Amino acid sequence: MSHPVISLSHISFGPPSMPILDDISLELNAGHFMGIVGPNGAGKSTILSMVIGRIQPRQGHVDLFGECLKRFNRYRLLKDIGYLHQLHDYTPNLPLKVYDIVAMGLRDYASPLWQWFSASSHQQGDIIQALKYVEMDHLINCDFRYLSGGQQQRVRLARALVRKPKLLLLDEPAAALDNKQQQKLYTLLRQLCDSQGVAIMMVEHDIAAITGHVDSVACLNRNIHHHAMKGEQIPEDVWHQMYGQHMHVIAHDTSCIGCHHD
Repeated sequence: MSHPVISLSHISFGPPSMPILDDISLELNAGHFMGIVGPNGAGKSTILSMVIGRIQPRQGHVDLFGECLKRFNRYRLLKDIGYLHQLHDYTPNLPLKVYDIVAMGLRDYASPLWQWFSASSHQQGDIIQALKYVEMDHLINCDFRYLSGGQQQRVRLARALVRKPKLLLLDEPAAALDNKQQQKLYTLLRQLCDSQGVAIMMVEHDIAAITGHVDSVACLNRNIHHHAMKGEQIPEDVWHQMYGQHMHVIAHDTSCIGCHHD
């Protein structure tokens, strides 16, 4: 029997009087593409940080690939995870090539021997392939600092893909991408789920952009208010619970829900 890739069991985080996350239970299976939506401060990025063990829950536990996440197994489990954190304006002022940025995502990059040995031909092939996925292989030798924001974001995604992860955690990966590149990104992620069985948990604000690609959408604001499967319209009262009564909900079609604020 296969285990869920992620299992969150009754997770709470933050002070009991004002928790950031409160009694969250959620499962993600191989090949499943899950979007997480909610207002600012809802705890979306906190869930991703908890899954990789960066922060610890106050209550409950996290299981990855059927194992309870602990300090002693964290490094080993993270080798099967690609993580793209939320985009920040700050870029380190280091003369690193695109190749170097992607190489940081390789499984053995942190090995003490890495500084003495260059990447093998197999690893070099993986770097090139990851860059091809995001259409950035032609800039492999360019200085990362001088790329546009959208190009830098695509290189960061390649860094998350280069280790061929079983699980991808993405925090607003479409930030800084234009509409065309956003759709290419979501199509690529869908293909990774379908062809390679990669499980994806993605935080996004624009539910209308992702609903044609994801398998489910978890509506989060401290609690999971609703977990909608593909093609299911999220009830209007769920939007009101998350965003307030000023929210109007407009259904564009049977698989896409858009929102309009007064």
